[in-house]
Amino acid sequence: MNGSRAFVEDHPEIVQKIQVVFNQDNGTGRVVNLSGQGFLHAYDYLGRWLTKVPSNIRDSIKTSFPGMPGGGGSDFASFVALGAPAFSLSSLNWSYGTYTWHTNRDTYDKIVFDDLRSNAILVASLAYMASEDPATTSREKSILPLNQKTGEKTQWPAQVKSTRRGGVE
Repeated sequence: MNGSRAFVEDHPEIVQKIQVVFNQDNGTGRVVNLSGQGFLHAYDYLGRWLTKVPSNIRDSIKTSFPGMPGGGGSDFASFVALGAPAFSLSSLNWSYGTYTWHTNRDTYDKIVFDDLRSNAILVASLAYMASEDPATTSREKSILPLNQKTGEKTQWPAQVKSTRRGGVE
């Protein structure tokens, strides 16, 4: 995430012109969830693009629109914080977060090739559809609900500054 934070800090002129960001980084499992990340009209374009994805891939993906903006945990959040349409392609995790994530157990033998193939087709299809769409994606944000715990209005995620010294403070 440090790299995406630095990118959005260093290149606001690029971020403001981004058509869309797709991020799938939670293991080798098949993508099964796609949220609109709080962008009010995300269904208009993501829904349209998804119809072009082969049904054997598309039909296993649960969508939620407009969804809630992701505030951290993956690289797409750095873009969402600045209002750029960025989406996490969430996948089956095959114990990725509890067993292999950021460890020496994250090895080639953990790859689920059928799921990897499906994800590659999905991302290629969505990226192609986004690049060929004559319409620019909407950045209009939905009105976020009240926080159930505090009763206060939920805030859009704030931009987090990158660490520029390799984690050394």
